[in-house]
Amino acid sequence: MASARLSPTANLLRKSRLFALPPALNPPQDPPTSKAVRESDTATLPYPIRASIVTPRTSLAKGDWGLKRALPAKSTSEKSSRPIVRLNALDTYEHVTDFDSATDHTLTLQKFQELHMPISLPFEMKYATNVMPEHRSPFEESLDNSETSKGLGEPGVKQYRHTGPWLAGLTEAEFATYLNTVSRRKPELLRQLREQLVEKRIAEARKKAQDKGEDLETLASPTITEEDFRRYLKTLRANPTEMGPVLFKLLDLSSSPDRPNDRVANTAYEAPGTSLAAIDYAKNGPPRTHPSAGLSYSRSHALIYNHPKYGPQVTQKPVQARILRPKGRFRGRASRAVAGVGGIAVEDLNGMTFHTDMPAGLMSFDASIPGGAKYWASPIRASIDAAGRIRLVSNRASEMAKLPYGVEEYKPPEGTNVSDVARGAHGRVPRLDRTPLNQARWMTPANRPTRQPMKGTEDVARSLVEKLGS
Repeated sequence: MASARLSPTANLLRKSRLFALPPALNPPQDPPTSKAVRESDTATLPYPIRASIVTPRTSLAKGDWGLKRALPAKSTSEKSSRPIVRLNALDTYEHVTDFDSATDHTLTLQKFQELHMPISLPFEMKYATNVMPEHRSPFEESLDNSETSKGLGEPGVKQYRHTGPWLAGLTEAEFATYLNTVSRRKPELLRQLREQLVEKRIAEARKKAQDKGEDLETLASPTITEEDFRRYLKTLRANPTEMGPVLFKLLDLSSSPDRPNDRVANTAYEAPGTSLAAIDYAKNGPPRTHPSAGLSYSRSHALIYNHPKYGPQVTQKPVQARILRPKGRFRGRASRAVAGVGGIAVEDLNGMTFHTDMPAGLMSFDASIPGGAKYWASPIRASIDAAGRIRLVSNRASEMAKLPYGVEEYKPPEGTNVSDVARGAHGRVPRLDRTPLNQARWMTPANRPTRQPMKGTEDVARSLVEKLGS
């Protein structure tokens, strides 16, 4: 069969890299609050929303990025040694191409890949204990499922996405829009509810027949009349506790967070047990993307870090963490130290324990450290939370981890107030007398009275004895 012939324009669009760019994602939303929000328009977003564009060196010299017009070298090649851009608008009303630098997310991705860290499912980290949660890969068959996966009917299978929204994260306007959508689907939802009622009656009939020892093959399927269905609807409306699991299953909604303690005694629509892959998703909402976010496709930590001289190592080579905020009080509250590891802000896990050998600049800001305060760290876990942010957990590198690579923590020099004159052979410090108040500063050296030389200890003692004897 001959293939369909394409026009030159269609063929050009099919081979164009510009038209192959994916659409932009929605930017992260700030949580609703009544307080004043101070944010920067140029701050790095938690996750990229537009694709990064690179160009060969030969095209970069001409400003050719494969776009409608060439980009200026002053904003691309002359501004950075590794120019990477993201496209905001191909053509604006002013006939310009709106673009920004995409080096921030691109370099963060490269730095993270150098850590050789597999992505884990989100976990709750308790700083009062040193027990690290178990690594659970999001690529396991029982966890890597969405609403269209084929194995959802198997027991014990979890998923990371539902067709319905997360009700706890909707605003009032979004919830009203969702209610209108559900109202338009009322005939379809009633049909699905009737099918669920039939499945429930069949399961009850099979249970009774199995208890009586009857043959399950000859069991007749129960018939549901319209009166039975209406009676079932009235029963659900009168009992919110029973109606909650039915609604969550019917609308395919994500499980809601636990009720506060002050509302436990109140009657509410009970949510069924969460079917999400991680408990953190039930508290903070399902993930916006795949739990791995495409950062790493390794499934475990089963890696051997082979040193060229000392052989296989238990831990990988430590990385240097820059202290962004020392431990102390921040906004009136006691805060943990925050360090940057591979372009990711990480809270110091050892901040809750007492250590005598604290790195320099961790307890308080120290401006005398060359290049800023840093310490060596060993990454342990990495995950993507529900908001799309990278959560990295690291410990301070042990001495055995730093020894094969010959790295050490910075130690400030021992400060002393002894001058170089005092360290000399004579060991005497010159006396610096202040100018008397009754002596004017404008007096010339010739008019100033000459100072008497300092007497030794024996001369002072001899004169004192003579005065006492007289």
